[in-house]
Amino acid sequence: MVDLTRGPTFRNLILFSAPIMLQGSFQIAYNLVDRMWVGRLGKEAIASVTVGFPVMFFMISMVIGIAVGAGIMIAQYRGAKDRDMVNLTARNFLIFGGLIVILISAVILMNVERVLVMLHTPEEVLANGTLYLQWIFSGLIFFFMYNGVTGIFRGLGDSVTPLKVAAFSTALNIVLDPIFIFGWGPINGYGVEGAGIATVLANAIGGCIIFYLLARRKEWVDLSFARFSFNWDVIRDILRLGLPTTATMMVVSGSVMVVMRYVNELGTVVLAAYGIGIVLDSLLMMPAMSFGQAMTTIAGQNIGAGKPERVGLFLRDTLKLSVGLAVIIGSVLVVSTPWITRVFQPDPVDYDLVYPYVRIYIQIMLIRYVMMSMFFPINGTIRGAGDAMASMFLVIITQMVIRVPAVILLVPHMGFTGIALGLSASTIFGFMLVSIYYKTGIWKKRGLVKQQKMGLAQEARDEANLNEPEI
Repeated sequence: MVDLTRGPTFRNLILFSAPIMLQGSFQIAYNLVDRMWVGRLGKEAIASVTVGFPVMFFMISMVIGIAVGAGIMIAQYRGAKDRDMVNLTARNFLIFGGLIVILISAVILMNVERVLVMLHTPEEVLANGTLYLQWIFSGLIFFFMYNGVTGIFRGLGDSVTPLKVAAFSTALNIVLDPIFIFGWGPINGYGVEGAGIATVLANAIGGCIIFYLLARRKEWVDLSFARFSFNWDVIRDILRLGLPTTATMMVVSGSVMVVMRYVNELGTVVLAAYGIGIVLDSLLMMPAMSFGQAMTTIAGQNIGAGKPERVGLFLRDTLKLSVGLAVIIGSVLVVSTPWITRVFQPDPVDYDLVYPYVRIYIQIMLIRYVMMSMFFPINGTIRGAGDAMASMFLVIITQMVIRVPAVILLVPHMGFTGIALGLSASTIFGFMLVSIYYKTGIWKKRGLVKQQKMGLAQEARDEANLNEPEI
């Protein structure tokens, strides 16, 4: 566990962010493995997995938003060395968030096919796309368990434990994917549906393991729920910090749905190419997103500890690493695009149809990757300081003012090239906005800990005393 409020910033940044980045790599491996095996079933199969991406993103954003709100609070209370408030926040987050996730799962499971039809999903991929999403959302509670507890560990400064669980869960998914997609021994092959089954099983086992590991560690969080009751002041603060993130991600996913609708109208070949492009996007943006997650915790702990000057030092080091990695990985990707496409589309006929679109997509998106390498760390800093509303408005403006109109205007005239240009333009504009806001310094004044009423802290200590075993 790293105390981010003291010690050399560069060293602490590496110690804390490297495991997050490796965990991000494992999560990307989930998607890579799914698409690699599914791609062997043909371009229609990989399109079936791709078409559900914006729907998954939209629903999962609700889960992640609540987790981010709780993570920010835990990081700031950890920085303030307030164990009782850390414990109270974690307990309320897990129970309240779990109930919300169960409700979301029930609603979406009844409407999966209807949503895909609204997105103009091609008829030849609708059935498999529906089955895949139904499995994914049936396991949404395990996704919440896994990512919610991961957020708690990171808020406390521990990014190594989630990494170990992610490594195991990813290895399990790699083993289960071909078994459930193609069959093995007494297990029948389920095709595209099998990829969903394997993912849910791996998430379920990983979620149970990481929850167990948190329950064992009682230094900061005690998960014995005896005499538990909701603390609505804590839940309100979780929602105050988390709902802007949820709204931000839902706006992003809404714009992704608009993009997907236009991609769907361009046909199955373009949809398959876009699916490969999404996987490569995640690979290139993973370092930047990992640094953004790290900066959220770093900013939270240092703002909570009353050391805002350290945040700027951390961000300076982060941007150097993030931009450097984006340039290196982007250069390698451009050179290896033909080989990567062939991995996902081994059939020569499918490859010849899909590869030209993948090449166009990657070439145009390179500038976007560099801008993202700076956008995510800066935005993570603002969010970690507790200024979630500003982060939300910056993203909403970027998505609704630039991305959606650009795609609507460009695609009828430029086809798939218009998709890539619209995405790149919105990212460049977003980077400009977030940079300007960061330089104002307003975000430094949004810390939660110093705004907290003394009565709430006392309430946390009262609950802690109630849960102490009698001697």
